[in-house]
Amino acid sequence: MKIHKYIWCAVVMFFLYGCFDDKGNYDYTGIPEVKVLGYITNEEELGSFWALTVGDVVKAEPILEYTGDSTALALKFEWIAENGTTDELKTIGFGKKLVWETDMGGFIRVSLFITDTVTGYQIIHEELAMWPTSSESTSEAWMVLSEVDGKACFSILEDVSSWEGGSYVYRFRELVDYYPIQNEGQELGGRPVKIMNHWLGGGSSSAPGMLLLLQNGGIGPVYMGNQDYRRALYLKDDFMNGVLPNVNFKDAVANSKCHVLLSEDGGIYLKAVENLDVWFTGKYIDVPATIEGGMKIDRLIRMPYSGDISGTFAIDVLHDRLLYIQNENDLEYEGVWGDANAITEVFTESVSGITLALNDLKDIDILYCGSYVGKVESESGHPRNTADVFMLYKDNRAGSANVGQYCIYTFLFAHDYDLWINKAIPKIERAFPAAFQYTIHEDGQFFVSPNGQYEFLFFSSGTNNSELWGYIFRGTGGTDPIKLFDFGGRKITRISSTESGNGTSAMGMDLTVALETGEIYMFNVNNSHFGTGITPKWMSTKNYGKIIDIRYDGPAKNAI
Repeated sequence: MKIHKYIWCAVVMFFLYGCFDDKGNYDYTGIPEVKVLGYITNEEELGSFWALTVGDVVKAEPILEYTGDSTALALKFEWIAENGTTDELKTIGFGKKLVWETDMGGFIRVSLFITDTVTGYQIIHEELAMWPTSSESTSEAWMVLSEVDGKACFSILEDVSSWEGGSYVYRFRELVDYYPIQNEGQELGGRPVKIMNHWLGGGSSSAPGMLLLLQNGGIGPVYMGNQDYRRALYLKDDFMNGVLPNVNFKDAVANSKCHVLLSEDGGIYLKAVENLDVWFTGKYIDVPATIEGGMKIDRLIRMPYSGDISGTFAIDVLHDRLLYIQNENDLEYEGVWGDANAITEVFTESVSGITLALNDLKDIDILYCGSYVGKVESESGHPRNTADVFMLYKDNRAGSANVGQYCIYTFLFAHDYDLWINKAIPKIERAFPAAFQYTIHEDGQFFVSPNGQYEFLFFSSGTNNSELWGYIFRGTGGTDPIKLFDFGGRKITRISSTESGNGTSAMGMDLTVALETGEIYMFNVNNSHFGTGITPKWMSTKNYGKIIDIRYDGPAKNAI
């Protein structure tokens, strides 16, 4: 990044200053030094530096700590801003106190250069970051990642629905191949993998988040702003050595503090967040994480943001077990993070009538595993959110009562404060309804609603996997699966939804289905539809090619 080149030049100039100006009469012992402990800012007054609008005035003043006689120092201050969206680099202030009327939008990193004009001693402090937005920002949208002519294509469906004559009319502005439009014609050029919200925004168009567009080849994976979809930085810049590992990436998951990348060879790369209160102050570790006995990860499961606990699950096919990658890290406090203290085996609590333990998944063919927000009653009788996981699998265990059948398994994930361990508490273990075992296809598409109050599972079935089915799996028996919609032989390639909506009201939840023909259908689903079926509320008019991923990017920024 440009700022690092700038810093390097500053360091070189410092040493050259010492070489040319040193007359040999300095006593270098006891030279006073200065350290930046933090900043006094007006962030609280503005709400958040991540919720700025271009034109807002940012104020910042460093808190300094001196070693030696501070009166011997003659300090000069310079504030440098680097725009990760446009690569613009400029001075935005001189003097100890910064007062800057923001005049550019995007991901902004601010660095403070402090120089002693007597000795040439200089420090560079990088900690302030912010995201001003402009009127060009989009509001509610769906992001579509597809492959067209063998190359990645990023498109946007911007919601422009409105009330008309007493009726709410659903309309979306279809912006096909939107990435080059927003990025000066730059093409992605690679093989698309995933689009991922890399942290949550604050719930409005003025509180943006960051998106990771994962692809192999081309310009490589890139971060974008989820308001203007302009490139903020390349993923390689987020690695310690500034170079991507020589692997193909398969998946990415990011909770509030834990960032994880999965490679196709089963390796995972962890991002060490150096400051728990400042994003992008850390880097991905260059080598894959390891734990005692080794591991090979087949897939990642991001836990819900709502609930008692969050983090990432990883299925280890080397030892047939489920691992947990914690969300928080100890780097700020303990000085280390990753591997041993970040990744742990999941302990399964013994529950009567349930035989599957998550540290022994041998002969279990997992078709789908996804997280959702469950509900339990607290000791006081009030409901609370929980971090739950749904697993759909074929039971191939010899001697199992369900051998040869497709089964479901759910568990609540919680922290045991007595044993000080994270554990899974199984809730459901049973075979899929016997009369509907034939509806499950191992190459189908599956999706569990993130809001699990009514515990919806959606899956493809029928000829060519062209039918959308729904199943309420709660309780001891659940319901019979219901065919919700028939796409007439056109294969379902992706099922997704918003993270809001619990199906209890007429509004229900939004569900989006992508087809192999490049079409996109949107539905509203609530509990009553499991008796009546559903009808599309909107259908795309353009072709999006081979759709790899589709993800909600609305006001709440709660992508799945």
